Parts: sequence; structure tokens; C-alpha cells
Amino acid sequence: MNEFTAERIVKSYTMHLCAPPSDVFPLLCPVREYQWIEPWSCDMVFSTGGRAENNAVFTTDFETQCGTEIWVVCRYEKDRAIEFVRVTPGLKVNRLDISLNAAENGSLSIWTHTFTGLSEAGNQWIRNLTDETFELEKAAVEKMLNHYLETGAMLKMADLNIETRYYGQDSNH
Repeated sequence: MNEFTAERIVKSYTMHLCAPPSDVFPLLCPVREYQWIEPWSCDMVFSTGGRAENNAVFTTDFETQCGTEIWVVCRYEKDRAIEFVRVTPGLKVNRLDISLNAAENGSLSIWTHTFTGLSEAGNQWIRNLTDETFELEKAAVEKMLNHYLETGAMLKMADLNIETRYYGQDSNH
């Protein structure tokens, strides 16, 4: 009998974006993220249209984010919401739910992550994720997205002027 008991945390961040949902939503796609996230890299596994769509599958492999992740788009409501289930095999599951709502001068976007450990190492990763680290990473994403929406150009990591850390990592990684 397995003695492992999974741990879970839920963290949310509200982004104030400078464009309407119809301009933001298309950018929440693994193919379009090459335009505004540095560094971004993915391998599309399955998509009938070649972009984000319901049931699309892609992978990423970022050392600072625990290595290979398998992403599945499990909700796709054009200009309103997109949800991904991200699995880091043997470590954790991260359900990422992104909602978009029209607001004065743009959009409000709520990014809710539900992290569940798949192993003791995954549980430890969850325990190490501080509110500060989570908020710094989301603030960096918000700044990159707003910069792209305002200028049509990618904001380079060196120009972020935000101390960037990654989930489960200290600032030395």
C-alpha cells in the first residue's frame, strides 16, 4: 500500500492588462507566446489548427521550472477563459485557469494555479513555493504581456526590472 499523501495549494494573481480580452486571448497560446515571452520554447504534440484549442497538447522543458512538462488545454472559451493542466511527471500537477474580463482601459485577468504533489519531492516543491516568489513571477508575466500589447515587441528579460525567481527555486537559480 502506498503511504504517500498528496499536498495541494491554490494561488491566484490578478493582472491588469492594457487591452481588451479580444486582444489578450490570442496571445495565451503556446505558438503566440514566442512573440512576447523570453525565453519561451515548446513542442506542439497535437493541435488540429496548430494553435491553442480545446484538447491541444504540447510540452515544455525549462530547467528552472522543474524540467519537462506536458500541457493539455482542457478549457477554451474564446476571449473569456483558457485552462491548462500541466503535468511534471513524478513531481506535480499544475492546473492553470486563466479568466479574462473586460475592464475600464483593458482587461482584468485572474490566473489561478492549483498545484498538487505527485511525490514527496512534489510536496516539498509545494512547501517551498512562497507567496513572494509566486507574485514576482506573475508580475513579470503581467509586465511582459502589457509591454507586448502596448508596443508589439517582446520585453527582454534583462529589461524587466523585476527580480525574477521561478516556482520552487531560490533566487540563485
